[in-house]
Amino acid sequence: MKTRIAVLILALVLSSGALLSAQDRFFTPVNEGWRFTLGDDMAWADPAHDDSGWEAVSLPTRLKLSGAGQYFWLRAELAVPGELSGTNVWFETGKAMSAFDLYADGVYLGTRGRLPPEYYSRPQANQTILIPANLLEDGSVTIALRCYYNGSEAYFPGFRLVDDRQSEFVMHLQNLFNMRVYVILAVLCLFLGAYFISQFISRPDDKASIFFALSLLFIAIYFYDMGAERVLVDPLVQRAVGRASLSVSIGFLMLFLMSFFKSPGYKLATILVPADIAVFGLAFMLNAHDDSAIDFVFNLSLGPIFLVVILGVLIVLRAVKLKQKDAWPIFVGLIVGVGFGVHDIIYQVTGNDPFAWLQGFTFFSIDLAVFVAMASRSSRFQRELDGYMRETSEQRDRLSSLVASAEKLATDTSELAKALDSAVAGMASSAESSAEEAKAIGQAVQRQTRSVSAAGEAVSGLVASLREVNHELEDEAASIAKTAGETGGLIEAFQTVGEGIDGAASFATGLDGLTSGGRKDMELLADAMGKVKDYSSEILGVVEAVNDFAERTNLLAMNASIEAAHAGSSGRGFGVIAQEIKKLAAASADRAARIGEIATTIDSAVGQGFELSIRVRDALTRIAAEASGTASRVKEAAAGMTRQRESGARIASESERLAEAAARMREEGSRQTEYSDRVSASMNELSGAAGEVGLAAELIVARNVELAERAVALRDLATKARGAAEDLAAIMRS
Repeated sequence: MKTRIAVLILALVLSSGALLSAQDRFFTPVNEGWRFTLGDDMAWADPAHDDSGWEAVSLPTRLKLSGAGQYFWLRAELAVPGELSGTNVWFETGKAMSAFDLYADGVYLGTRGRLPPEYYSRPQANQTILIPANLLEDGSVTIALRCYYNGSEAYFPGFRLVDDRQSEFVMHLQNLFNMRVYVILAVLCLFLGAYFISQFISRPDDKASIFFALSLLFIAIYFYDMGAERVLVDPLVQRAVGRASLSVSIGFLMLFLMSFFKSPGYKLATILVPADIAVFGLAFMLNAHDDSAIDFVFNLSLGPIFLVVILGVLIVLRAVKLKQKDAWPIFVGLIVGVGFGVHDIIYQVTGNDPFAWLQGFTFFSIDLAVFVAMASRSSRFQRELDGYMRETSEQRDRLSSLVASAEKLATDTSELAKALDSAVAGMASSAESSAEEAKAIGQAVQRQTRSVSAAGEAVSGLVASLREVNHELEDEAASIAKTAGETGGLIEAFQTVGEGIDGAASFATGLDGLTSGGRKDMELLADAMGKVKDYSSEILGVVEAVNDFAERTNLLAMNASIEAAHAGSSGRGFGVIAQEIKKLAAASADRAARIGEIATTIDSAVGQGFELSIRVRDALTRIAAEASGTASRVKEAAAGMTRQRESGARIASESERLAEAAARMREEGSRQTEYSDRVSASMNELSGAAGEVGLAAELIVARNVELAERAVALRDLATKARGAAEDLAAIMRS
């Protein structure tokens, strides 16, 4: 695979040797005389348009825009040099940051990138656009660029007029190294990443493989964004993801180096690297719709990236000093990568635009060196594994010989083991018999102890019983007679109290019913008083209506009197009627006022009655609640007295049982004779147990002699087994 890549690169270099020579190519810068303005108007493409009011600029320059997502125009009248007469003239755009349409003398010629709505600036690509010969007949042409950039500052490195060979050089070779080669590198990194993922799957404990695989996969995303002419998602989002992927890739590369070389600080790195990835990933996503912001965040992320490269060099140098075999390829790759990085830094500091930015080769050279080191380690592990396999085969042969010798010893050992098992079984049987006899002795001794204890207790009980029986019988008889008399009086008292409590319970129950009925009646009375109060309020309303009617009638009578006065003698009769109506209205007003006073008095009285009924209702409610509680407690007392009467009846019954007990106590005397019989039997049992103990002792002595003989035989068998084991161990050591 590596040979094919080398041959391909060599053929590419040889085939493009003529293109690399600048002697046969012609180009001339056209960076002066440009004018710039913000806004968008297609009339500005007309060569006759007056652009004298626009801002004059010289390239290279950074044009300040009013914000992200801004159209602006550039115009200039360019003179065509004599060296380009008689040949095609191309306009070289350079690696401008913005997308634009190119117009020559008002004629649309082509586009660099894409304008909205499918905006894509392609900042890594250089491009040439042919200017037709008919537009150059007078030796000059007016170029107008309709530009769009989704950032706050658009960089233009400069424009050139070039011939055919320079155009071919730009479109084929320069764009190959600036764009297409990155797509190739992305594919290679994806392939290598898949390879190391498979390595990790086969060896999950190899964390270095998964770290390196992730580094390759994310650097592949970055390379694709650098070189792709097509976008997979929104161009700005893809650019932000691509730039963020570089930080992620370098972070995983740092974890790989520390894990691969077992460098100190690995645990701290597992915290700092994810934090760096999260911070810059979030920053890129938050600024994903502003080209200038993406560039700013990317420049900030280069600080940690360069720090990781420096730390990587130090880690590899430490590994080289420790003479780790896999350190040299990675060290060489880091040195080469740093060289490529220095190339880009020099051009950035000087402000020049190189033939190709080599940052991609920086990271790919490091990844390639790591791949060589990993492959070298895998090859070395394979060689070591082959050596282990050979040693294992030799050891297997020796083991076969040892197994053959061990089989014979195993046979002898098996026979010894059988004899030893038989001896052990005999000894175990004897031990069990001895244990059983000892257990029998213990049981006999326990029986002796129980017999003696029972005999002592029986004798003591006999004596105490004889002394106390007569005295207890006399006392019990007197107590029973006295208890019976008191119990009768107590039962009669209980009955009297119970009857009183039953009467109280009946009274409490009736009181509860009366208070409940009174409370309900007061509630009905309160409702009725409320309705009367409402009706009195309505009467006041009617009185007010009557007053209003009287006032209106009075006013009408006054108006009628006035009209009658105006009418003269013909209106006298009408005036008399008006006076009567006025009197009637005054009388109505007086009666209405009196009715209002009466209604007010009634309303006040009804209100007081309503409040009193509410208070009485509340008092009856409380009385009902208390009466209910009292009735409950009286009922409980009645139930308690009932239980006391029942208890008195049970006491009488117990008195009768006490009398029966006294009779039984008289019979106790007859049982006392049994104690003497039990004493005699216990003594006989004690004598028999002593005989059993003697026999068990004789059996134990015999068993001990047998155990001693078996122990001697077992010791001899153990000596033979130990000798066989020593012979087997000697064979295994050889």
